[in-house]
Amino acid sequence: MRRKHARKVLEQFSLVDALVAGLFDGVFSLEEVSRAGTLGLGCGDHMDGELVLHEGVWRQFHGDGSVSVLGAADTVPFAEVVDFDPDRTELIEAVPGFEALAAEIAALVPSPNLFHAVRFDAHFASISLREAVRQEKPYLPLAQAVHTQREIVLSDVSGTLLGFVAPQVFQGVTVAGPHFHFVDESGQQGGHVLGLTGATGELAVETYYGVTVHLPGSPDYLAAELDPEGADAAIRHAESDHQH
Repeated sequence: MRRKHARKVLEQFSLVDALVAGLFDGVFSLEEVSRAGTLGLGCGDHMDGELVLHEGVWRQFHGDGSVSVLGAADTVPFAEVVDFDPDRTELIEAVPGFEALAAEIAALVPSPNLFHAVRFDAHFASISLREAVRQEKPYLPLAQAVHTQREIVLSDVSGTLLGFVAPQVFQGVTVAGPHFHFVDESGQQGGHVLGLTGATGELAVETYYGVTVHLPGSPDYLAAELDPEGADAAIRHAESDHQH
């Protein structure tokens, strides 16, 4: 297990509070976002699907089950990206569930009060995913928009789980706690991780001592009434499964 002390920052585009308010238009080009690194996640324009940035390639897993590889001209409403260079790695076996994986990550990092990027290349007995369904204007708030999300379970699958663990005090700026997306080895299946079972693989983490937030300049964002006090319940609802 290798350790280092470089104090890097996570690059974030927009706020989760903006998504909570229903600001789903793509306002950041992937040309701009991709300058921040090669590992990350986000959501699609019009809240269409879940995004995975894996080894420099953006994939969009749509709510209809299809997948697209995105290019520099494509736009997104929200993304988090890092120049990932893990400072801790460990082989872990037979992780029984999502909470157990979170505990394994917590054991590798110095504090829950910092930001951490995660990459877990593993085989899963099962992994539960969701893909948001494209929305149309006038947009509903996030807590209502997710009611139509597509939920799937992949069994006996290998791939990469990746994402971030953020301090609780940043809820609303980002998603506090674990926030992970997944892409399988074929690159054809993936989405936001809701749960998992029986995972074995290499877990890699890197700690970040700050976050740079790029705020939208769109008229909708400038006029939005953001409600940080109501964000926690809305985010928890949006992050859960069984929305139907």
